[in-house]
Amino acid sequence: MKLLLSLLNLRPGRVGGAETYVRELLRHLPGHAGDDTLVAVMDRDLARTLPTPGFERIVVNRTGQEVVAERILEAFTPFRARAIEESFTTTRADAALFPQQSIFPKRVSIPSVLTAVDIQHLHHPEHLGRFDRAFRRRIYSDSLARAQRIISISGCTRKALVEKAAVPDEKIVVVPFGWSPPDIPSAADLPGLTPPYLFYPAATYPHKNHERLLRTYAELRRRGDVAARLVFSGQKTALWKRIESLVRTLGLERDVAHLGFVPFETVQRVYQGAEAVLFPTLYEGFGLPVLEGVGFGKRVITSRLAVFDEVGVPRCNQIDFSDPDQLLAALRLEEPTVLEKKPWTWPEMAAATLDVLRDVARQATR
Repeated sequence: MKLLLSLLNLRPGRVGGAETYVRELLRHLPGHAGDDTLVAVMDRDLARTLPTPGFERIVVNRTGQEVVAERILEAFTPFRARAIEESFTTTRADAALFPQQSIFPKRVSIPSVLTAVDIQHLHHPEHLGRFDRAFRRRIYSDSLARAQRIISISGCTRKALVEKAAVPDEKIVVVPFGWSPPDIPSAADLPGLTPPYLFYPAATYPHKNHERLLRTYAELRRRGDVAARLVFSGQKTALWKRIESLVRTLGLERDVAHLGFVPFETVQRVYQGAEAVLFPTLYEGFGLPVLEGVGFGKRVITSRLAVFDEVGVPRCNQIDFSDPDQLLAALRLEEPTVLEKKPWTWPEMAAATLDVLRDVARQATR
């Protein structure tokens, strides 16, 4: 069989766990492909920077920005990305995986599998701007309908797809994000970042709840209950200016550091030096930093969400981040967090994903 992986939605440095997922697919799919041929489709910009060993490469004659423009035109106008459609058609692939939420071009003729990663618009549309809400209504819903099979990254996501997006349950397969033991870096401190500190790796989107965490952290600092600094990493979105203003208002300029988006090799070093990993998010499809923090032997403290029960976070590590006393009690837990459920590995995730693609290809042939 010939199986295709679309990378046209990949914008390195902007999508956190979803980018990690795509990179782990690239890394592990070839090891499970056997006699199957793997094809990666990408734009010109990505082709210059992203190695894809084990894949044939199809480079569409578009920059990353041009791909984004054509996606928007397909969403809101009668425009049809025919040239990119033709790039897919000429591969003669038996099935295609779209790993980042939407099928583009939306009229691609290859039997398709779609990974549902971020469906927060079904839970918290108020966290999205007007454009994002409109785009998701037009493109995400259409993609869910067009896909022959949908990969859900958690049971919670599957439940939401059935109940809130009317996706037939039998169309969905749960294949969680994976985890692999980390390569523990050397213990040398990062410049300007010495322990103790608490670490929150997340782009500054509204649902990531940075502001609530800052207010609670400020109260613990005011009471003298916490000496550790608070360190953020991840993409600084437009919301960062407001968060930065709150840092100044709370008088935390010397206590809070934001590293911005940094390579995962650097993130590993930040994990290693952290006193605890905090994850106060209001919505999560999976929560990859939980597995990463546990892998580094850290105390991991999350918000109370059903998906964290599914991942296996102990209840004593799930708190209401608006309550300083709950955060303080969790920080005083002496033992590293141990998940109550065994996580999937990335190779297991890749093998299961290939099984879904092969099944869709066989059904299309029949």
